[in-house]
Amino acid sequence: MTDNKRLHLLPVVLLAAALFSSMGGPALAPALPAIRLAYHDVVHIEFWTKMLVAVSGLFSAIGAPLFGWISDRYGRKQALNLALTCWGLFGILGLFPQPFWTLLAGRAAFGLSLGGLLAANTAMIAAAFDHDRGRQMMGLQSSFASIGIIIALIVSGWLADLHWRLVFTLFIAGFLVLPFGLACPEPQRQINGGAPPVSGSFSWGLMFLCLFGFTAMLAFNIIPTQLPFFLKQHYLKSASHIGLVLAVLPLSSAVAGRIYARLSGIVAWWNLFLVTGSLMLAGFVTLALAESIGVLVAGLVMIGGAFGLTMPHVNVVLTQLVLPDRRGRALGILTSCKFLGLSASPILLQPLLNSYGYHGMLFRSGWIIFFVSALVWAAGLLLYGKRPSGSDPRTF
Repeated sequence: MTDNKRLHLLPVVLLAAALFSSMGGPALAPALPAIRLAYHDVVHIEFWTKMLVAVSGLFSAIGAPLFGWISDRYGRKQALNLALTCWGLFGILGLFPQPFWTLLAGRAAFGLSLGGLLAANTAMIAAAFDHDRGRQMMGLQSSFASIGIIIALIVSGWLADLHWRLVFTLFIAGFLVLPFGLACPEPQRQINGGAPPVSGSFSWGLMFLCLFGFTAMLAFNIIPTQLPFFLKQHYLKSASHIGLVLAVLPLSSAVAGRIYARLSGIVAWWNLFLVTGSLMLAGFVTLALAESIGVLVAGLVMIGGAFGLTMPHVNVVLTQLVLPDRRGRALGILTSCKFLGLSASPILLQPLLNSYGYHGMLFRSGWIIFFVSALVWAAGLLLYGKRPSGSDPRTF
């Protein structure tokens, strides 16, 4: 294979990896009732069945910085291919008859590869593409991750109707992409942006961006974990209708990710955090005050659009704040914080739900994510200065 053809393979592999990185939990969700029935003799099986999804998220928070370190130490390509291999290997374990505790352990190992896949994929994009093309690829990464959720829910739902073990066949896709990943070249260039990066991974910028990533995913997880109960209580009784409404979120996120590169060239770097924070606030307030399903869908569109823009943007900004040879570790830490926010969401938001109900929780959650977005905006301007639209975040 010629070098030119190998280079053309790289975006395909990276976008396939982005697709896979979001499929872990959604792929398993439709099979959970059947898994609970299959292992009905396990004590507290209802709780442990739910942990099959939760444990993947928890261990993803460990896998992301681990694979980030591997990426910096041994190369972007090696880390990505190792994550693809583990994603496929641990993903298909559920196909085989086994005790429930083995299945749970396999999902924990799968979580390591899931976090690693996202961290290694993002580090590969940052290393392989120049500034403008990198922003475009980060936006596409966000879009494909959203599309992965939709595909996983639809396909795994159909497979689960045949037999719950068949949902694990989805992870064979990792082995189908792996040969192309092995054929891709190791990226040689490093993005410097024309100015000295912040010294070390643990900078103030990294701290604020990790806080944002944690809070954003904490708010994002309200939709799949809390909103179905809210919808059933106030609007819809059919599970299929609830599923269709929830699908609005990843769909709008995918569309927003597609336009991220263009929008980030218009809106100044730190200002984009404030803009999307305002959009998320408007979306959550709309959900809280909605009196019809149409208004509620409009709120989901705003939230999905905001997340589709901020998820690639926080990655792009971080790659410009950290030394090139430490970007893998920094992106791993950021990805870990995102997964921790995802896992902590039901626990941290339960007191708000108990005190204020669904309407009050949604309203206050909107203000929390807006406050953190405004904090990142202010900190960015104070630490790195105001700069024109589309410029490097560290230079005037």
